[in-house]
Formats: sequence, structure tokens, C-alpha cells
Amino acid sequence: MGRTNKVVAIDFFCGAGGMTNGLIQAGIHVLAGVDNKALCEQTYSQNVNPNGSHPKFICKDIFPKTDTYPSGEQHEISKQLSLLIDLQTNKKSGKRPKLIFAICAPCQPFTNISHIEMSESRKFKRSNDSNLLLTTVQLINKFRPDAIICENVEGITGEGSVLSQFETQLSDMGYVFDAKVINAAKFGVPQNRRRTIGLAVRKGRRKGLEITVPDADPDLKKYVTVSETIGHLPALAAGETHPTIKNHRARALSDINLKRIASAPPGGSNAYLKTTRYGDLSLNCHKRLEAKAGKASFTDTYTRMRGDDIGPTITTRCVSVSNGRFAHYDTEQNRGITPKEAALLQTFPDEYIFYPEDRGEFAATLIGNAVPPRLAKFFGRYLKEQMP
Repeated sequence: MGRTNKVVAIDFFCGAGGMTNGLIQAGIHVLAGVDNKALCEQTYSQNVNPNGSHPKFICKDIFPKTDTYPSGEQHEISKQLSLLIDLQTNKKSGKRPKLIFAICAPCQPFTNISHIEMSESRKFKRSNDSNLLLTTVQLINKFRPDAIICENVEGITGEGSVLSQFETQLSDMGYVFDAKVINAAKFGVPQNRRRTIGLAVRKGRRKGLEITVPDADPDLKKYVTVSETIGHLPALAAGETHPTIKNHRARALSDINLKRIASAPPGGSNAYLKTTRYGDLSLNCHKRLEAKAGKASFTDTYTRMRGDDIGPTITTRCVSVSNGRFAHYDTEQNRGITPKEAALLQTFPDEYIFYPEDRGEFAATLIGNAVPPRLAKFFGRYLKEQMP
């Protein structure tokens, strides 16, 4: 008696809620998302647990409060999490549900303030942004979650890295850990997205417990393509906004960029720029780089996706054709992809809206930084099976 099969989770650095959404799809009750960006709350709060409740959005600074950094609010986060977890604890047996910490710390600084403008506390925070994963260690030590999932960029691994330091500290607390660079395409995400996944499980009394990050979803029969994912959306011209579909708005393009994209073949490099029907449309900066390096650089900019293949990695600049292979695959649509299309390529549900609706670049930042919900769903289910 008193045993529960319920699994609950806390989503740190939750952003738009991609991890939360996937965990909920995996049958996990998400208690809260923690992030220091208040503007994320309206987007994040769309997530609904199976019982109809919404995860609480905790807008706090996760750094511990110190003399050097007095604006740290980790103690406040800890208090709120204690209350939420206590509400889930069985009053008679004292047992809480199985607890997962999802920790997807961003790899870039939270702010874009120049060093001249930064106060000493902001300089301190900037210098520690690369160690955001480690800011959660005290919370892990206090709450002792049964399992942990981390997602971050491919380059976070390696000897002496933040991830290796994190693994050492988890081991000291009685966790087994594994990390692997995976491609999200092998889990049904329609993009070439290489990320590091770290999984940890608390050993408890189980000796010899191990965990391994899977390379792929064994149930996936084939890659999901771009056209399968966004081909149903109405066509748009550059600068056009769809009247009813939220976030389906394309950035305007200059005349020369319209000519560039109109000349771009799906899936090709930007070598086409040298011989378009409008003449040589190569960028002067690219010409200088090529002359200096002896080879072409940034060959994916001003290029189109292929409809019959997976897409490129969706980044925070994914609505700009000058920042990667982000032009629509349909040669009748000479434009970059919309935030709506980017969100679908990240496997967000069709009804998910990114707010504020008139802030396309902010939406792109939320989308590009998000964990694809389909990836989170797979690993949420996997962790449920691995927990003792």
C-alpha cells in the first residue's frame, strides 16, 4: 500500500515548453517550468496535464544568491518546488511520486548586453552562463529526483567539460549517468538536429544499475520529411501574414534577396548565386571570405530546404534566409519559413501558439531554443521504464 505509479517532473530552463509538452505526452505530470524570461509564460502556459491542471510557471533567476550575485533566486525556486512536491506526497505513507528533473540549460547568455553596459553582477552572470547546468546541482542534492534528463548542444561533451563535471557530481550523489550525441531525425523529428542527451537514474539500493542513451527510436520506420510536416499550410509570399493561422507570417525580403531565393534550387548550395538569370548575386562579404580562405564559406545561406528530405537544424534565426537553409522548399514560394512552419519542424502540436504573436523574431528564438516535443516524449517514456 502507498506505492504510486505516478511520475511528476520539473522542467528547468523551460522556455516555450517543448520539453514539458513532450513529457506530458509521455504521461508524466509536469509540476512546474522554471525560466527567468517572463515573456515565455504565455506560450509555456498552454501546456495542460492529463488532469486538466497547468504546470506552474516559476519566473526566477536560478543562480544562488551570493554577495557577488545578490539577485540570485534559487532559494525562492527551492521553496516553491518544495510546496509543489509536498502537495503530491501521500499524506499517510509519506511517499512522493517518482520525480524527474529535466534540465535543458541554454548554451548562450540570457542577455545581449555589451560588456561596457554590464554591471559587475551581470558580468558575473555572463561569465557563468556556460555553467548553467551546474547551477542545478544544489537543487538535485536537496530534492534527489529519481531521474534526470539533460539536452544541450553537441559541443557540451568532452574531458573537463561542464557535462563531465556534472556527471562527476551526480555520481557523488548516487546516480548512474550516460550521455550521447544523437540526431533527432532518428526519433521522428524532421530535421538534421544533433544534440547531446544526458540521462541519469538514482541507484538507491539497486547495485549494478546502468543506463544507456538510445541511438534511435526503434519504432521509427523512416525519416519524417519537410513536406509531410509543413506542406499542408497555405502558401504565403514574403512579407505576408495569414489572416487566421497564428504565427504563419513570412518576413519581408529586399528586391535582391527575392531574386536570390527565386533562383535557389531545393537542396542546393548557394553556388547558384554566381550564375542566376539576374546575373551574379553573390554577396561581397562571401567573395572576400572565399578569396581569403581559398574556398566557399557559409554555403547554406540563401538556400532552400528539400521537401522530400529532413530539414536543417532549426535555430533561433530560422525565419531569416540569410542565416541558413531556411527558404521554403516550394519554388513557387520565394520566402523564408514562418515561425509556424519552424514550430511544426520542431514537432510542436499544430495548435501551439507562440506569443507575442507580432514578435516573429522572438518566436523564432523560443522555437530554435526549444527541445522538440517528440524527442522529449520518447525520452520521457524511456526514463519511466528505467526508473527503479
